[in-house]
Amino acid sequence: MDTEPLVLIADRGLNNQALLADLLVSDAQATSIIHDTQLNFWLQEEVEILPSLLILDFNFFQQQTRVFCQRWLAHPLMRQVPILIMSNDDDEIELLALTCGAVDFLAQPFKPLLTLARIKLHLAQVKEHRRLSSLSMTDALTRIANRRYFDEFYRAEWRRACREQGSLGLIMIDIDHFKAFNDHYGHLQGDECLTAVAQQLKAAVQRPRDFVARFGGEEFIVLLPSIQAEGVRVVAERLQEALANLMITHGYSSASQYVSVSMGLAWCEPDNDFRPDQLIAAADEALYSAKENGRNGFSEVVIVENKPVFQAS
Repeated sequence: MDTEPLVLIADRGLNNQALLADLLVSDAQATSIIHDTQLNFWLQEEVEILPSLLILDFNFFQQQTRVFCQRWLAHPLMRQVPILIMSNDDDEIELLALTCGAVDFLAQPFKPLLTLARIKLHLAQVKEHRRLSSLSMTDALTRIANRRYFDEFYRAEWRRACREQGSLGLIMIDIDHFKAFNDHYGHLQGDECLTAVAQQLKAAVQRPRDFVARFGGEEFIVLLPSIQAEGVRVVAERLQEALANLMITHGYSSASQYVSVSMGLAWCEPDNDFRPDQLIAAADEALYSAKENGRNGFSEVVIVENKPVFQAS
């Protein structure tokens, strides 16, 4: 069953709020926004629901409409939410609205059937775009994010961390002796193993912005925005425990009688002195260290002032 789309309606007056909510009653859930702080919530907090549309009164931010639209469209999540701007039927305002980044203009006073048709068209386009985007960014076998999606999400979170002076944690994960598993149990069993591991990893992360992806082959990667270095280790321990609970027999592994993983942990506070690939390289090097230490465990690397410091565990 499809989730009902969420439409944010930002207008300091209640008349337009009520009119639009009535129009959308059969097609979407409408959320009323009358204060700046309510809109800023969607830009600052870790939201669990992604709206489908933002309908914004042109005068909501007075002379700062363009600035707000730029912030909205630069946000890693909200940039997926199109903006429709509403105002008096005026060609100059409509042109300004479209150059601010709005995808459409709703003229007032509303013509109910025309206004509803426009909104429903955008809702349908968003739904189809997200469906296609999900297909292109989902690994067909494991049904989690693929490498392409990870690369895009990672770049966005890196920019956010630089902007907000935040931090990023990364866990690189490799299934121990997976080739031997495939060779002896067959590729169908191997595919089932990959899928089970992927889904268990996805279920084990807890925060909305924590991100799990298949990195390639039997490798997975977990991105942990806004986390302290010690928190990365806590997450790794939770992932290791969750995977151990799968108890998938692996009679051809020297690391365990069950399918196990090795993990490389990396952490940094991104700034202009870092390149995004440095954190990935550090996690990859830490993964190699975990394998050298006997597998079925993890080694931690904390990047401090652009210098990796390893701690084996």
